[in-house]
Amino acid sequence: MKFSLNWIKQYVDLPTNLTAEKLSYDLTMTTVEVEEAYDLGSSLQGLFVGEILSVEAHPNADKLRICSVNCGGSEPLSIVCGGINLEVGHKVAVAVPGSMVKWHGEGEPVEIKPAKLRGVMSYGMICASNEIGLAELFPAEHAEILDITNFDCKAGDKLADVLGLNDIILDIDNKSMTNRPDLWGHYGMARELAAIY
Repeated sequence: MKFSLNWIKQYVDLPTNLTAEKLSYDLTMTTVEVEEAYDLGSSLQGLFVGEILSVEAHPNADKLRICSVNCGGSEPLSIVCGGINLEVGHKVAVAVPGSMVKWHGEGEPVEIKPAKLRGVMSYGMICASNEIGLAELFPAEHAEILDITNFDCKAGDKLADVLGLNDIILDIDNKSMTNRPDLWGHYGMARELAAIY
């Protein structure tokens, strides 16, 4: 069974210096076996909201566009992209240099670096949902970038915060909870943690 630490915190105040490792250890030693605690937003590090300021044709490639994107910095980024749904004013997920993405949603994550694409420099990547591990939450067609225009966000916001994915997930072994139906929900788990802390 999986528990959201953010949801648990709606019911109980936990120590501010409590780490996921310490919480997992304490729960395992006193109540239930925590199989894993993982940061839901860790794969989204280096990903920000970008607002598309302009979209121009690429001089050397029919399927590529050159976008000027405001990512909250002092200057917009020039990003070459092959997305089929690029429009001025749209807010999109942008991977800045140093972040990790799956190229076209396949293989192992690769580091984004400034690169020349068909003769034009690109300083980041406008991402599709499958390139950043969000295909299940945001199904899309091939070459369709993630459009987050309808979210309450501005250029430069961290993508994990905007999507509500800045959370720790506790994966509890179901067998260790068989005789504890009071822990089969976030409220019950919060009560147990209140007794521990």
